[in-house]
Amino acid sequence: MLFNRDPEKAAERAAAKAEKRQQRQEAADQRRADAEALKEWRAAHPAEKTLNTAAMLKLWPSSKMGMTALGPVKGGSAEFVNAGAHKAWTATRLIAGAATLGASAVATGRKNKGAAVINVTFGNGAAETYTVKPEPAYLKAANQYVTAFNTLAAQLAEEDDA
Repeated sequence: MLFNRDPEKAAERAAAKAEKRQQRQEAADQRRADAEALKEWRAAHPAEKTLNTAAMLKLWPSSKMGMTALGPVKGGSAEFVNAGAHKAWTATRLIAGAATLGASAVATGRKNKGAAVINVTFGNGAAETYTVKPEPAYLKAANQYVTAFNTLAAQLAEEDDA
C-alpha cells in the first residue's frame, strides 16, 4: 500500500476545510452587503463624503454612517474660528531683509500669523478643538469640514423628526 491514510481523519480534514471555506464566503458576502449599505447611505447623505474628503487631508475625525470615533454627528455642531490666520512679513524679518539686502527675507519667507481653529461638539457631548494651519488649502478644508459636519448633523436630526 502506497498511502496509509485514515479515511476518518481525511473526512474530518475535508469537512474542516469546507467549513472554513463557507465561513470565508459568508464573511465576504457580509463585507459586500455592508459596503453596499454604506454606499446607499452615503448616496442619501452627500455631506458625509465632503466631510470625509476634508478630514482625509487633516487629522479631523471622519464619519461612517453618521458616527465618528469620538461620537455621533447627529446632535453635534462644528464651528470654524478664523482669528486672522494669514501669512505676513514680521518687523524682524523686514529689518533682517533690509540689512542683508533682501537675502534673508527671500531665504526665510513669510511667517504664519494668527490662529484658526475648528471647535467640534459631537452628539454625545464630547468636544474637540483642532488647530488649522494658516494656509489656503487648510483653511478651505476646515471651512468645508465645518459646513459638511453641520449639514450632516441637521439632515440626521431632520430624519429622526420625520
